[in-house]
Amino acid sequence: MALIEALRLRDDWMGARLMPALVGATLALLGVAHVTMSTVAASWPEAAGLRRVGAMVGVLVLYVALMPWLGFLLATTLFALPLVRTLGRWSWPTTLAATLAIALGSHVVFKHWLGMPLPQGPLG
Repeated sequence: MALIEALRLRDDWMGARLMPALVGATLALLGVAHVTMSTVAASWPEAAGLRRVGAMVGVLVLYVALMPWLGFLLATTLFALPLVRTLGRWSWPTTLAATLAIALGSHVVFKHWLGMPLPQGPLG
């Protein structure tokens, strides 16, 4: 009986917790399947690729660390700019347009559509 109670979805899992949990579990399972079923040996990336990965991890850590002070909109803009510039290889005007679209689009989705409380920061 306790097992059935433990497995039952509670009401507090509906909403903001359910989707990230499902996506995370799915990605974890796909990762395990990819590692165990892959027949092609993966090679280590070259030094430039490792530097790009390290830079992106550093930018992600700064994004999470600074979001409470900068707020969601400004932190997302500052996170998306190097990400788009490094991975997109576009001109500066296109990079800036894509960065603003990402920041404003995610602000609309998370704050207005999903009703998530976001850090305000200096821009409110």
